[in-house]
Amino acid sequence: MILHKSVYLLALLPAAYGAAQLPPADWGAPPVTVTHAGGTWTVAGRKTTAVFGESDFSLSVSAGGTTWRMVPSSDKDMLVRTGNDEFRLRLLDAQSIRISEYATGYATGIKIALERFRNAGMYSNGAPLDLRVFLTLAVEGGEEDLLFEVAAVEGAARIRELNWPREVDGREVDYTVLSNDDGMLVPRDWPKAFHPIRRAQNDTSIIQSNLIECWSMSWWGFQKGPAAMIVIVETPDDAAYTFSHPPGGPTLIGPMWRPQLGRFAYPRALRMAFFPKGNYVDLAKRYRRAVIDSGLFVSLNDKVARTPLATNLIGNPFIGAGILRNVKPGGPRYDTKDPKNNYRLTTFAEQAQRLRQLKAKGFERVNVSLSGWPNLGYDRQHPDGLPPNKEGGGWEGMKAFFDACRELGYVCWLHDQYRDYYPDAPSYNSDFAVREEDAASPPKHFPGTRFHPNDWKEGYIPFMNYWDGGTQAYLNNRYILGHIRKNYRLLFAHGIRPQGSYNDVFGYIPPDEDFNPEHPCTRTESMKYRAEALNWVRANLGISGTEDGADWIVPYVDYVTSRFNRNPGSGNDASSEGAIPVPLYDLVYHDALVTSGDGLRAFLYGNAAHMGYQGEPNFDETRRLAALHKRIGMLEMVKHEFLDDARRRERTTFADGTTVTVNWDKNSVAIHPEL
Repeated sequence: MILHKSVYLLALLPAAYGAAQLPPADWGAPPVTVTHAGGTWTVAGRKTTAVFGESDFSLSVSAGGTTWRMVPSSDKDMLVRTGNDEFRLRLLDAQSIRISEYATGYATGIKIALERFRNAGMYSNGAPLDLRVFLTLAVEGGEEDLLFEVAAVEGAARIRELNWPREVDGREVDYTVLSNDDGMLVPRDWPKAFHPIRRAQNDTSIIQSNLIECWSMSWWGFQKGPAAMIVIVETPDDAAYTFSHPPGGPTLIGPMWRPQLGRFAYPRALRMAFFPKGNYVDLAKRYRRAVIDSGLFVSLNDKVARTPLATNLIGNPFIGAGILRNVKPGGPRYDTKDPKNNYRLTTFAEQAQRLRQLKAKGFERVNVSLSGWPNLGYDRQHPDGLPPNKEGGGWEGMKAFFDACRELGYVCWLHDQYRDYYPDAPSYNSDFAVREEDAASPPKHFPGTRFHPNDWKEGYIPFMNYWDGGTQAYLNNRYILGHIRKNYRLLFAHGIRPQGSYNDVFGYIPPDEDFNPEHPCTRTESMKYRAEALNWVRANLGISGTEDGADWIVPYVDYVTSRFNRNPGSGNDASSEGAIPVPLYDLVYHDALVTSGDGLRAFLYGNAAHMGYQGEPNFDETRRLAALHKRIGMLEMVKHEFLDDARRRERTTFADGTTVTVNWDKNSVAIHPEL
């Protein structure tokens, strides 16, 4: 092992060229020093000090009187593939380790260059792997965040997974703050086993970025006594995190970097920020500042300015109107005991009459989402939904329904689906179905990974059979917009002009990689193609919505469905087995998106009222929630707090001073000032 310090001479260059050497403070250099002694590197600012150990790659950070420790290097650091072999390596398995001082001009720290990797097994006697890894950690000036970057140069050896910096030592943490779903606090000693994504028997789904159940936003954090820290992933497209919480704890969580189409491809970055005094609210507000700075945050005020029709989302309830449910035989949803449950039809005319009755009850403005309109019904034959279902009324019935909505003054859009790709669709072509990296391994595409044994591969193409429409693949996202244009061109030709589109699953499921060499698609490109589709909706229809809304999608949509109560065992209150729900998403994005919901938590989170698809809702509750949303729907949520140790009473506060207090024991909501 070679271990030495390289000294940069860049600071001498100005003098060599005859320029005067300015004191660092005069040109804005951070007041950070780097020292090396006794096998330890210390990067010290005025508020933040990071100590890195050469022998075990341990890292501890002291900030504001609190020390945060990361676990040292282990065989979980990297997963590497060479040919058909995959094996784990420690970063310390590099035979050449060079550590040097690192300075960008705004951040100062160390760079760690690693190469000539050998593992203790089959490659120990052969040639070293053609793989180099570069790690940096640096204290930034100003608030003295700690910045990390990871890069690699690959040959035949490819990185499948790189976990650095390693996990914060959960034995010293009081609460882990997770941005899955709406947000979750996991106490160190939470008595139940907890996993953010595996929520069904035999579920093999993996944690990954932009999958709402484990990653609604690109951050997580910790509380320790009065202090808090946040980890912000600045390159989230191919990111994930390692996670463990056995019964009784502790929790371990740390960043995981994944390949892009089989290669590490580009540098990865994250930052840690530290709070001497703070909690989950402060962490959410720190992330809010980050997304405002990056442009990911687009306010509802700006969205209403670009799409005036979106004003109808504020203070007016949502309702679903379904035409046909027609479950295809042979799938797990098909009811063999009572087959009549598999075919439920409500005509366009009947749904129009339902809306007229709603108008008669005093609901002047409503947002209507029309589902089940395709030829064979809900979740059938996507992406080729047309012509409209004949039994429901066909073209004439669908047009009459939209005409009725306009007469009533209701805004109406289609519930659309352009990711699921059905082999019985007229346009299906396996060339455009997503392909995975190899044909031998089990399928990895979500949500098929949840619904074993109803997922499989045919060659490289993953399939599943779980929804109403039966067997499906996944459409390469590059072709989504073309199908949208095709379908709406035909709708327009029949005089039907929806006022928006709700694109199912776009904001819920992770972006899709496609390894088809004729039209490969990275996760980054997948999000780009979905964004193009949503932009088209806004430009040509009006309101744009999606399911749940992982935060990459925030700039492109006006509304999303609620994210809470996704975890089995996690009830609508704060004492559930799914750990402790907190409104992290709304603390960041309440004034950037309209979220529709119902129940007490919808009041607490300031959501828009949703009256559902079937049955008669509680109209008094709907009116009250709509009135609350009219007041605070475009305002920032500034605070959330638990009012008792048992967490049976919660309160949120909005920017105008409005408070909403929920008592779970009494099943009550108090709004102040009262509506």
